[in-house]
Amino acid sequence: MLKKLLTLSAVLLLVSCQSKTKSDDLRTEDKAATQVDDKGSYQTLEGEQQANSLNQQVPVQEIEVQDRVLFGYDSADLNDETKKILDTQVSWLKSDAGIKITIEGHCDERGTREYNIALGEKRADAAKKYLTSNGIDAARIKIISYGKERPAFFGTSEEILAKNRRAVTVVN
Repeated sequence: MLKKLLTLSAVLLLVSCQSKTKSDDLRTEDKAATQVDDKGSYQTLEGEQQANSLNQQVPVQEIEVQDRVLFGYDSADLNDETKKILDTQVSWLKSDAGIKITIEGHCDERGTREYNIALGEKRADAAKKYLTSNGIDAARIKIISYGKERPAFFGTSEEILAKNRRAVTVVN
């Protein structure tokens, strides 16, 4: 997981390289820049369109884009909180049509391996369907299920199990 986050950070750092003359300003063009913070959340930086061709510096607006959505026990249903997170991902993905992602489906440790692989796929597919129904090209999104094989947290408390029932968006 750490290796993936480091790879993701490196890729997004390259994508987000822009000329900066002040720490709070970003030279804007037609595309928004993207960064990943230390928690693995994506940030899309959007500036106003330039009023003229003088390459003026304009302030940026940061949008935090979370990389994971959580699901209820034995469920692949999207709730209102999940949809808010996915709506932010839609905005971020629309800011750069070159971004391709994989949505990883995960489950908690309960259930058989086969059952959890199928449920993880349903969770990833639910997130993909939501993104595509909101204008993201399906060709930009792959899905994979890890079932219960890659827990984010170890333990058996309900709080820990709930954190492992997730779909995680990873930049390819």
